[in-house]
Amino acid sequence: MRVSLALALLLTACDGEAALADPTGAPAEGPGDTPRAADYRSPRVQQAMESASDVVQTRGFSALGEPWRGFLVDQAADVREQPMRAGTCYLVLGAGSSALRELNLRVFDSDGGEVVQDAMDGASAALRFCPSQSGTYFVAVRAAAGSGLFEVRIFRGPTGLEVRMDDLFRDGAAEASREGR
Repeated sequence: MRVSLALALLLTACDGEAALADPTGAPAEGPGDTPRAADYRSPRVQQAMESASDVVQTRGFSALGEPWRGFLVDQAADVREQPMRAGTCYLVLGAGSSALRELNLRVFDSDGGEVVQDAMDGASAALRFCPSQSGTYFVAVRAAAGSGLFEVRIFRGPTGLEVRMDDLFRDGAAEASREGR
């Protein structure tokens, strides 16, 4: 209970916008049920990701798996394994809470070589990758400046579709700012 309260206070102090996934905001009940960082949500992050996801899906891409959420401290990274097929393109979208000032996304091949990185500045990141070989790749999210909650979503779609990465978060970020998130 004390650990849950300390984590909730830390997340709130860092961002001022964290909320438990449970709509009542109630902490976990039993021993071993301590909420993880991935159980917390940021309305700002959710709004940005929903807006960007809508744009991507109208352009022929479909969500691949569940959203990946967590908390990163300054300069920390988290990595997930992702099988990818040649002849298919992937979009990786990421958004961070306001205290996470610079979020970076990168994809590495199975030998550890970086194959692509996002070119966006700020708490939002997006990249497109069309592998020439099928195999296991690794998607890394990194807090380059600041600490906070993040969410990453991966989408799969056909080759040949142009997507401007800098347009994906433009509307969602503006709307979230107007609403004070």
